[in-house]
Amino acid sequence: MIAISINAESCSGCGLCVLSCPTDVIRLNPASGKARVVYGEDCQVCYLCEDDCPTHSIILSHNITNSRRYSVYDDPHYGFQAQDMIYSGKGSAENGDQ
Repeated sequence: MIAISINAESCSGCGLCVLSCPTDVIRLNPASGKARVVYGEDCQVCYLCEDDCPTHSIILSHNITNSRRYSVYDDPHYGFQAQDMIYSGKGSAENGDQ
């Protein structure tokens, strides 16, 4: 199942998606200068290309489950969320902790 699609009309051809893709799924079309999916079956749904695209031209299927999409710290089983781990001042150098 191919999980990625690119809107060629809104793609600016900047190439950030090509650089961010760890599995070489996306290439720039030499004729149009726009991004295109070449090896869609190799997509690992890591969301790097979608996150890096300045024109939001890349769409990944959100019907595909990928455990990397959410942090384990967002699991209510652990009793806290990732935003709770943001530096709160506890353990600061002022308290003698480093």
